Amino acid sequence: MSADERSLAARRMDAIGTSAHYDRRLAPYDIAASQAHVTMLHKQGIVPADAAAGLHRGLDLLKEQIETGADPLDPAAEDVHTAIEQYLETQIGADAGWLGTARARNDLAVTALRLWTRDQVGVLTGKVLALAEALATQAKQHSATVMPGFSHLQIAQPVTFGHVCLAYAETFLRDAERLRFVLALQDESPMGSAALAGTGFPIDRESVARSLGFARPTANSLESVGDRGFALDFLTAGASLALGLSRFGAEIVFWSSQPVGLISLPDELVSSSAALPHKRNPDAAELIRGKSGRVLGNLHTLQTVVKGLPLSYFRDLQEDKEPLFDTADTLVLSLDAAISIATLMRPNVDAMRAASDLSFVTSGDLADWLTRERKIPFREAHHLVTELVRLAKEHRLSLGELPLELRRGVDERLAFSEWPDITVYASVASRDSQGGTAPSRVLEAAAQLRSKLAEFTARAAAR
Repeated sequence: MSADERSLAARRMDAIGTSAHYDRRLAPYDIAASQAHVTMLHKQGIVPADAAAGLHRGLDLLKEQIETGADPLDPAAEDVHTAIEQYLETQIGADAGWLGTARARNDLAVTALRLWTRDQVGVLTGKVLALAEALATQAKQHSATVMPGFSHLQIAQPVTFGHVCLAYAETFLRDAERLRFVLALQDESPMGSAALAGTGFPIDRESVARSLGFARPTANSLESVGDRGFALDFLTAGASLALGLSRFGAEIVFWSSQPVGLISLPDELVSSSAALPHKRNPDAAELIRGKSGRVLGNLHTLQTVVKGLPLSYFRDLQEDKEPLFDTADTLVLSLDAAISIATLMRPNVDAMRAASDLSFVTSGDLADWLTRERKIPFREAHHLVTELVRLAKEHRLSLGELPLELRRGVDERLAFSEWPDITVYASVASRDSQGGTAPSRVLEAAAQLRSKLAEFTARAAAR
């Protein structure tokens, strides 16, 4: 093998093996783990006091530089963890070598990633709760605003705009619960697992775990360094959230389209067409829908990376970070856009009312009324109303306008004088079962949702 070939191979190895250009965002978490580790090593009598003090000075300086926007780490380093050790060597000299005592990059890297994940869960949860709050506000304001409820994109029954907003709010609140589940499952510190088998030094893993805010150390060193279940949990919860956001985005695109026209969006959330001046394209909603594909793909990426890995650590796991980083960044963008949409969208009340008042849209209400008031079994009532709809179409009448004799021709039980003419307002008002679309229930549900949000926020703050 020639020198040129060896040089080329070395460059290619650097290219495929270097991760410092994207894992630098883990630097604050590496520093936090390193500081906790050094504190424990000194307390346990493993590292001399002067060396521990020097390490803390160096780590504190690096933390301050990063927080102020400086970037003192070597961009050519293999990864952020190596870059930090190299930085400490330039600051405190040979004492930097104590930092690697009773640990390895394996347990350090996975600890830093867990700490990063915990912070991202907090950021995303806050935004999810803000989105649910914006939808609850819309629900309260429009608890009695009637709009069409769709099934198969066909107008099925009248509902209230507030009821629909709460449907999405409940979806996103469950996503917040999923994110909390991620925290619960990853609440263990891998520090002290070392390369894979633990260490012979008399370390105190419990103190390090507590210092970093974990509930406990991990139970098995071998499993700890190769585990990315917590990362998959985060990506799974993120994929669920992305799906909900995509459905919300699709709803906004549909509602705001010109033939439908149920809502209006402000200029800041739409774009004009490059060729057609009359168009207002709901780009923010479309991008929310489109970006869900990246988040779903990131989950599949990491699933594929880990599916064939036996214990314990393999270099394949370097590929865990980019899917995680991209999912977090993409969800932040999508959630911010969704919050603005949920806050600023305005229902076109007249258009909603007109679209709701479709011929025979309250036929289901009539069947319910016949069962409730005239004691006709529901399945029979349904068949009778189906025949009444056919008859009304034939005579170009509404259901409420059908005369007694025509109704008698369908069934003698329909021949009574107090024949109801059920409006869309009466329809939504009648659906006052728990969780229903009646305005009173929507107001009740909006208040309950706000209570859930307050409770969720309080639990997160108390953690």
